[in-house]
Amino acid sequence: MKRIYLLLINLLIVCAALTGQAATKKICTMTLNSPDEKEALRDLYASENVEIMELAPSTNKNPYWLQQACNAGIECDVLLVSGHFGGVFFGEGVSTTLDLKELERLSCSNSCPGILKKPKDVFLMGCNTLSTKSPDKRSIEEYVEVLIKNGFPRDLAERVAFARYSEFGMSISQIFSSAFPHARRLHGFASTGPLGKVAAPLMKQALKGTSAEAFFTNGPDVQKFKKVFGGSSYRVVEPAKEMDANYKTLTCNAYSENIFENRDAIAFLSKKLHLKKYYEPLLEATQNKLFMSLLKDAVQGSSDVRNNFVSFFIEISNASSLPLKMKFQFLELQEQLGLMPPIVKEELQTKLIKARLAEGLSFIVTDQFCAMKDYLKNTELRAEWLLTSAGSWQYVPRLSQCFGGYDPGIQAILKEMMYSQESAIRREALRALQGRLISHDFKDLLQVSATWPRRDRLDMSYSLGLRSPLENLSINVDSCLKQATSKDSPESRDGYRWYCYKEFEAQIDSPVKCQQLARTFETQSVTGIDWNCLTRFTGDIHLGACLEAADRNLDVESSDDMRWYCWSKLSEQKQLSRSECLALASSMKIQGNRFKANWNCMNRVK
Repeated sequence: MKRIYLLLINLLIVCAALTGQAATKKICTMTLNSPDEKEALRDLYASENVEIMELAPSTNKNPYWLQQACNAGIECDVLLVSGHFGGVFFGEGVSTTLDLKELERLSCSNSCPGILKKPKDVFLMGCNTLSTKSPDKRSIEEYVEVLIKNGFPRDLAERVAFARYSEFGMSISQIFSSAFPHARRLHGFASTGPLGKVAAPLMKQALKGTSAEAFFTNGPDVQKFKKVFGGSSYRVVEPAKEMDANYKTLTCNAYSENIFENRDAIAFLSKKLHLKKYYEPLLEATQNKLFMSLLKDAVQGSSDVRNNFVSFFIEISNASSLPLKMKFQFLELQEQLGLMPPIVKEELQTKLIKARLAEGLSFIVTDQFCAMKDYLKNTELRAEWLLTSAGSWQYVPRLSQCFGGYDPGIQAILKEMMYSQESAIRREALRALQGRLISHDFKDLLQVSATWPRRDRLDMSYSLGLRSPLENLSINVDSCLKQATSKDSPESRDGYRWYCYKEFEAQIDSPVKCQQLARTFETQSVTGIDWNCLTRFTGDIHLGACLEAADRNLDVESSDDMRWYCWSKLSEQKQLSRSECLALASSMKIQGNRFKANWNCMNRVK
């Protein structure tokens, strides 16, 4: 009897514990800018039965934070995302971002159910998070400028603005609904929304009197929210009613690696008479080789399907405000589907390039082309395409490096610029001329560069390999490095190279020599050498060496740390032009770092 009594007591204890666990609710937050809204919910509901869990990293460095939160099996009853928004959640002066496209992919793969499927209420506290296609007080052009001022690269800003205001594609509200199809309600803004310091007290006011039980069971009082946020563009939607089910299915099937799901997507596209709503899944799916192969077969196998796609491409190519990069993407897509011969695609691309350059060169135009390097790798930049205005020549060096090549006319311009009195222009011209100079040029440069600052001579040595015998590695270092090659594995060879560096560090007395040694490494142990090269010779640091060292570093966080270190030192020393700054920013591996660096270039560097 006593034994049965003890068993009953233990069962009651276990049941009580389980009941306590079931009663515990979790509010998950992703704070990309100010924590005001999070703190408002904490003040209202944090208790032993309600946990407030922050998912975004406080260090601003981890690009995999969301996937790691998903993998951890975290389950959220309510989700709050706060930050500036323009297709991507971001914050001021931080590197953490949250891309709507990433949410879509995670939702499709069903790899994040606890965060994307379980919450009943999702608060999207940022501008335009629940926007429709209806226009607001801003034009597409004005919205592009707003995004650029916030650090967006030009090509991304134009794509986001086109998605927001054009008649093509889904609205942002529909796409968020597709990412959170199981939520009861999404809360957000149809246009500009209040800053966190304004929104937080309004949230507290709207939730005042709503108990935790009511909040988690029935959700907030929507009418009260609308009243309190009156005068703003506050909006609440039910995803099941807002989303386009066809878009959701198409997107997930097009992204999938499952051939049957790919076929389902293609069967749907083949039946659609109007494809303008579904351009985004089409563009994103170009990375899926199986899907593209099946789609090409469908387009080539039916005249009706073919004609439908041809009509779609004509319609979207004539869309006002279609970004230049997207025009190139649609031309590439037509070629992939066998709807356009390569020579015609190249002719149309050239026409687009000439038309854009005819508007004149500027930072914006240069940055726009440099964001399209992958589409320009087979295109030669020609001098005849450029307007001959005095102020535009400063952009030629960087522009020329973003094309697959350039003609003799551009080369002549660059050769003239490599003797410029302005160090920044001279540096960029020399980088652009790498591999293009002849012995006569080298002879002239050696003579002229004798009067240049040491940093510029080192930069020339890096860019062109043009250095004096004094800048070569010593016999001792060379001999040591040759011994390293006799070892039996990359790790042991690099271990010996580290020994060479430490043994003869005093003789490796310039960044040029340090870079020469770093280039001999075969493994990622080179990262230590590269950091030594950068930190030992801070006074002589230059962009070319920074980019080379960062590109050797396969860890994206550490790689971007190198770039930030270089940005900091070059900026302090007034040795970074805006054009060089933008080149450095565009090389960042983490999206948030690109935003942050772009903002710095446009606002802190002249």
